[in-house]
Amino acid sequence: RRIKKRFTLRPAERDALRSRLRPGKNVVAFSFASSLWGKQTVRAHLYLWSWQAKIVVSDVDGTITKSDVIGHLAPMVGKDWNHAGIASLYNRIRDNGFELMFLSSRAVSQSAGTRRYLEKLTQDGETLTQGPVMLAPDSLSTALYREVVVRRPQEFKMRCLRTIRDLFPEEWNPFYAGFGNRDTDVVS
Repeated sequence: RRIKKRFTLRPAERDALRSRLRPGKNVVAFSFASSLWGKQTVRAHLYLWSWQAKIVVSDVDGTITKSDVIGHLAPMVGKDWNHAGIASLYNRIRDNGFELMFLSSRAVSQSAGTRRYLEKLTQDGETLTQGPVMLAPDSLSTALYREVVVRRPQEFKMRCLRTIRDLFPEEWNPFYAGFGNRDTDVVS
């Protein structure tokens, strides 16, 4: 008789304390077995910030890129479709003591490509500052439906921001500012 293990996306506090995280970006790996694909390993970035962090949140499509739709496609064909000066602006924000977090309603299946795009974004010899990339834990079709058909990306974004907020002490609001290009970003 096989016993099913219960999986969780949140480590127990004792496991988190044993992990020896360093301030800033940490690379973590999760391994699991699949009957179809065998042993799989997924890498992710885990950020450790002070409880007093001041976070600036940025949308990706239409905010960093010049267009919501073309911003998805242009990097795939090697085209630069970014707003001029975005790397310099965000680096100045970081240099003034703020943490940057990227929030997009893109599907989690787009995480590797989104992270790669943000890590390689270079303007005038300046690379974009790094930070957590928060994406919707949905399939591509669900994320596209929410974004394109019902036009309610804020449903995921607001839920995500509440979850991040709950990681900090009740008396501390870590969110300092946000950048977006749509009314739904303002609502978020």
